[in-house]
Amino acid sequence: MPNKHRPRRTSPLNLPGAFELFTPSKDLILRHINIFAPLYFLPFIFWFHSWASTPATGSHYFARISDANYSFSSFPAAYFATFIGFSIIWLLVTVVGGTIIQIMTQDAQLRAVEDKSIAFNKLWATTKELVWRMLGLYIVLGLVIGIGFALLIIPGLFMVRRYILAPYVMLDKKCSIGEAMTESARLSLVNTGSIWGLMGVVFLIGLIGIVPIIGSLASFVLGVLYSVAPALRYQQLKNLA
Repeated sequence: MPNKHRPRRTSPLNLPGAFELFTPSKDLILRHINIFAPLYFLPFIFWFHSWASTPATGSHYFARISDANYSFSSFPAAYFATFIGFSIIWLLVTVVGGTIIQIMTQDAQLRAVEDKSIAFNKLWATTKELVWRMLGLYIVLGLVIGIGFALLIIPGLFMVRRYILAPYVMLDKKCSIGEAMTESARLSLVNTGSIWGLMGVVFLIGLIGIVPIIGSLASFVLGVLYSVAPALRYQQLKNLA
């Protein structure tokens, strides 16, 4: 029995499939590569740090390289103090830098989709205006989705589906956290299949990372090329709604 809630093939609610968003997303990334390349440099550093910290054959990559030359037990205490200090600095860079880059990147994605001028001074102006609201939104979304995943995973997936567009709503409308989440939830109901499909492709791209050696890098590159897809989907659903 056909699903009565599924849009007809000729209906405007039949949006392009999630895989079909890859090409326009890639094209926008490459068209504005002078903007996106610097924006994705810090995430690349984070990825490389994560990759280098991944255990292999039972030991840390860096530890294996170091153990081949000298033992950590021979390090002076000052070296450990330096390492601890660097870890704290790295944490601050991750939190502060990551938040700023995330806001600028999502603003660039939305501007690219809307065919607006993209320049670092404009991205920075948006960041200065919305940084605290966006940070609050990221924290609230993290808590809501995290609690959802803690409740047997399924509620977390529904929370992702409801609020995946919230950052773009806030950047577009300069609204409050509650308004951004409410509007994201409303838009996600216009065509729920289009959001589930988007989430599915993102999951598949992440799944490539399990392939040994090149999988993680391939997943990162494909993720970057597909990164404008949520902004594209937001624009499509906003036009429909």
